[in-house]
Amino acid sequence: DFLDTPKLETYLNIYRHQYGLPPCTTANGCLRKVNEYGRQSPLPPSGVGSGDDLETVLDAAMVSAACPKCHILVVEAKTSNMGDAATAEITAKRLGAVVISNSYGLRESGGLPAAAYNHPGHTIVASSGDSGYTAANFPADLSTVTAVGGTQLSTAHNARGYSERVWNVPSAGASGSGCSAYFTKPKWQHDADCTGRTVSDVSTLAWDVALYDPDYAHGGWLTVGGTSASAPLIAGIYALAGNAAKMLPGSEYAHPKAFFDITHGNNDWFFGAGGKACQFDYMCVAKPGYDSPTGLGTPNGIRGF
Repeated sequence: DFLDTPKLETYLNIYRHQYGLPPCTTANGCLRKVNEYGRQSPLPPSGVGSGDDLETVLDAAMVSAACPKCHILVVEAKTSNMGDAATAEITAKRLGAVVISNSYGLRESGGLPAAAYNHPGHTIVASSGDSGYTAANFPADLSTVTAVGGTQLSTAHNARGYSERVWNVPSAGASGSGCSAYFTKPKWQHDADCTGRTVSDVSTLAWDVALYDPDYAHGGWLTVGGTSASAPLIAGIYALAGNAAKMLPGSEYAHPKAFFDITHGNNDWFFGAGGKACQFDYMCVAKPGYDSPTGLGTPNGIRGF
């Protein structure tokens, strides 16, 4: 994450208490916060008011929601520059994080620090982006990373109790998808209409997520959205499954039945035409089986991980 979140421990534990989770503190060893070089001080400047601090609170809350007993290491980059982000990524690996979550991204281009996101023995996840069908986002476009899209839930009279569709809210954003122009298709992807790496791989909830952060809401509680919520949720599920040190990139593709297949919605955010941006192809419209906005779908437990 970027910049410092001074009250992260306090806000995280109010969130956890609300949902019946045990304390996760620096004192009990559950929570650890360091700078991008792995040191406890000096921490970066405060990000309060910038939105970066809200992002950090969201990331920690989502990891702990998915894996309540997991230890959480927060590595704070001193800026949002990709060089500092890469340094923080390498530090997370060096300090032993088995799963590394990245809730950020930018339009792919040449010269970005791809090597910082290639660490065998460590599972790396990244948000697919919040701008719908467009150019692929970095680092989600890397074949060494699990790219995570977003969905939205509604209650339903079915066995599951919910219906699920591609996250697409005109006033807020849409699950990112795209075809990489820089990275070749990995051997575990077989979709026909993108010759490069296709984003996303999997997805999970990205809308109406409850969070506690009184710096952004009177009374502390607010709802947020975006694939910034999806990536740490998937990271927590990887950790909960306990196989993250052994999972190879793309392993989820061997277990398609372990996911709820998302077959409704689209991420055509710019045209507003329900799929016109991609000519109603799977690159921006949910279809049976794999599609770019939601990948294989959303986890039905831990069996896919």
